[in-house]
Amino acid sequence: MSTALLKIIKWKKLAPILLTVSAASAIVAFTACVSLGVFHTISSLLTAGAEDIMIIYGADAMSPQTSVISLAIYDELMSMEGVEVVSPEAVSVAVLLNDMPIVVRGVDPSSVEDFLDLKMLEGVFISGDRYFEAVIGLEAFKRFGLKTGERVLLRSILTRNFIEVEIVGVYESKTSLDDEILIPLQAAQWLRGLPPNTVSMMRVKIDERLLSREKLSQVVGEGGAGESAVSRVSRIMSLLFSVSQGALPSRYVVKSASESMQEFIAREIKLNEASFWSIAILVFAGSMSTIILASTLFILDHAREISIVKSIGGSRRVNSTFLVVLVSSLPAGLAGSTIGYLMSKAFSESNLLIIGTYTIKPLMDAVALLSSAALTSITSLVATKTAVDSVET
Repeated sequence: MSTALLKIIKWKKLAPILLTVSAASAIVAFTACVSLGVFHTISSLLTAGAEDIMIIYGADAMSPQTSVISLAIYDELMSMEGVEVVSPEAVSVAVLLNDMPIVVRGVDPSSVEDFLDLKMLEGVFISGDRYFEAVIGLEAFKRFGLKTGERVLLRSILTRNFIEVEIVGVYESKTSLDDEILIPLQAAQWLRGLPPNTVSMMRVKIDERLLSREKLSQVVGEGGAGESAVSRVSRIMSLLFSVSQGALPSRYVVKSASESMQEFIAREIKLNEASFWSIAILVFAGSMSTIILASTLFILDHAREISIVKSIGGSRRVNSTFLVVLVSSLPAGLAGSTIGYLMSKAFSESNLLIIGTYTIKPLMDAVALLSSAALTSITSLVATKTAVDSVET
């Protein structure tokens, strides 16, 4: 009986269902990978994910990168028990070849290595006493097609300032930093148009046994350190070319790197991780509806044959036969999910998935891959079983 039942199946009509399952899985996987990749890329822009690393920036700024704060708080921070290292940064956006934008991050070479895990692939890291050197992240290096030793002109899109730097090295961090250029702090201040006594933000590494995050927020966050007429002499003061007063924030924010960027996304872009999941779910719902339609049409195309078999007492075998046949949708779903992930990865590596100046790194793990395939396959099986049961004898 089972062999006879297999003969009534129109195998050519099965191919569209398997293709539909595969395509739906690919679409769901691609959307999930890219959506979560976008959220992860934006929320990890500051790259410092350790719990003992805090970011200090102006309370009124949209994000740490757009903030302007006084360097005077450096001395107060370094005098606090529990503060291990402080690293000031100035962030700007410049254009390179063919007017393509890139984020330029000014750092203090002597302290930034305590925060950023950079692997030099070519050349050397920048030196604090050579202002016109730069190191470039691997992704930006590939996108712009630059070479070590090449001189490039950075033109700020925020001011009319420009600076020529020599690319002395290429680094990899496996973070969003790979899409940036790092230059000495002084050069970035000039490019951004900041007074020499100001920076965009500061990274602070604390010993939580001696200094809690809440205590740091109380000391620095409420009022901060005012710009004194005479500052204590410190190593960081060598970064100051002059002292100029400006409209600086009266309050500072102390947050972890991921918190500060996720708050920026929620407040300024009006998105959070749930929003990205919602997009993936909407795409999933549309894909599932397509699978249900294809499976139902497949069974309706066999309605006459199924009705005859049912009338002679073969209902169980009809159900089991069609379910066995459509189990083939599981490998089709798995293949589709794999294709979706590989497509998102290929798009990313081809610089087709970029938000602002940053390359989106699609996120996917084995559990998500198998879940996508299983859900599409189960939907196909349930839709088929329901359609078979609805056929009257």
